[in-house]
Parts: sequence; C-alpha cells; structure tokens
Amino acid sequence: MTEKNIRVGLVGAGSIAQIAELPALSAEPGVEIAGVVTADMGSSRRNMQRWPIQAAYETAEEMISAGNLDALFVLTPKTLHTPFIKLGLESGLHVFSEKPLTTSLDESRELIRLADEVGKILMVGFNRRYAEVYVRAREQFGAGHPQFVVAQKNRMGSEYRATLENAIHMIDLLRWFCGEARDVTAHATAPDPYQEDGTLALIRFDSGAIGALVAARTAGEWDERLDAYGGSTSVRVVAPDSVAISKDGQTSLIEMRPRANGWAEVNKSLGFGPEVSHFIECISHNRQPRTPGKDALRTMELVYEILRAANLPLDDKA
Repeated sequence: MTEKNIRVGLVGAGSIAQIAELPALSAEPGVEIAGVVTADMGSSRRNMQRWPIQAAYETAEEMISAGNLDALFVLTPKTLHTPFIKLGLESGLHVFSEKPLTTSLDESRELIRLADEVGKILMVGFNRRYAEVYVRAREQFGAGHPQFVVAQKNRMGSEYRATLENAIHMIDLLRWFCGEARDVTAHATAPDPYQEDGTLALIRFDSGAIGALVAARTAGEWDERLDAYGGSTSVRVVAPDSVAISKDGQTSLIEMRPRANGWAEVNKSLGFGPEVSHFIECISHNRQPRTPGKDALRTMELVYEILRAANLPLDDKA
C-alpha cells in the first residue's frame, strides 16, 4: 500500500488492456483508475461499467487536465504511441507504454530524451521479463550469461510486421539473457515483405553468447519456449507453464501455471500483473524500472538489425 493513492489514466482500452493492464490496475492496492480515453465514448462507457474507472473523457488532453493524474498508460496501437507518450511526459506524468515504444528509432530516441529532460519514468511493457518462468530461468545464470540461447515464438496465421509486433518479445529476452548484440545474420520467408511467414536469426553477443531466434507464422499452433545452456546448467522454459532446470545431470521441473476454474491466469503467468505492480512501485519510490525506455530502445535497435539482415522493410507501409 502506498502512502498516497496513485492516480492513472488510460489512453486505449483494447484487447491487451482487457487481458492485462485493466485487471492488474483494478487489483493493485493504492491505485485509482481516474479516467479513460478510447476511440469513442460508447466504448469508454462500457469500460466504466466493467472496470472501476472514475470517468470517461473525449481527449487525452481533457483527461490530463481534469484527472489530477500521476501516470499515463498508453495502450493504443503502436502507430499512435508517440503523440500520447509525448503529451504525458510534457504534462509532467510518468508513462507506461505497451511494446514497442514506437515504430521509429528516431521517435523512440526523442521520447527517451524527453523523459530524461522532464525527470519522469518511461517504462515499456516487455511483460515476459516479469513472468515467473522466465525470471526463474534467468536467475540460474546469476550476473553472468549462458553460452547458447534459443528463443522461439510461433503463432498461427499472418500478422502485419510480425517480427516487430510479436517476435520482439523473444528478441528482448535474448538481450536479457545474453547482453548486447555484436553480429546479426537473419533470413525470412516473406511473399509479402510486410506480412512475413517467419524469421530466423543468429546473433553473437558481446558476452560471447550465441542466440537464435525462431519466429514462424505457419506452425499451426501458438508455441513459446526458450532454451538456455551454459556453466553446466540447462534451462528450458515452456511458456507460460513450466521451467525445467538441469544442473550437473540433475533435473527439476517447476510447474508455474496458476489456474482458475481450469483456465490459465494469463495476467499473472505471462507477467502482465507483475509488470504493472513494478511500474507502480517505481513511481512510488522514484526509481527506474526493469524495462525503461532506454533499454527498450536497445531491443528496438536489435529488431531493426534483424529486419535489415533479413531484407525486410524498415518502415511501415505508406
């Protein structure tokens, strides 16, 4: 419980907000959801009926002016992040943004400079770093790095700019486990270069680690896993269900899938709830988060290196 309630406003309340941020904020002690702005007032009012939101506003400017906010959650489509993040920071608010921070490296750099200038927290929602299966796996290597990591994220169906939109989670995990990238090679299958069927990348890191990314949209199932090896230790994450840890030939399997009436509580098991709690804690104690804008930029830079190496476009369709 914080000494003073933290008042937050939301811009956007789509599918991710319904699964992740709204349940987490509703359950977070000492947090008030002071307002919401969506594409139309009808949607905002429906959200007020479902969640403990105090008011609906036509514009973000109106909400910031009237809501007495401490923080702004930017949960819009990624192409709309920049103006709302900029507005929040310039209004003296801490800002949480869904990933990716922006779709432009230059815009991301501008927002990070702005956050530094105004002295506010800018956090990006790379929720996998807060999921217990990945936290347990990363802990096995302490302050060091594994030698080899394979990060895989398969998902059914086509998706616009899939490597940027969805495989970015695994690219961020590769950085978290291995450090900063030195060399990148990559290939993609992409009849439509903006709608790739899949991407495979091989990355050498400054730490000496070697990482591989596999991201397929033709696998016929949703499948997310990570394998890491080094120092007589192996970890295997099958997200969000389990992590197997092997040391010196002995293996322990830790099941971490909390269930409610037979269904996985994705909000917790994939790290959405813990990342929101972390953001609120950072606001309350004025400290930098685990996934600040500066770190998110380095992940974005690696994404663009992979896109470039795979001969995929670096900009959105006009």
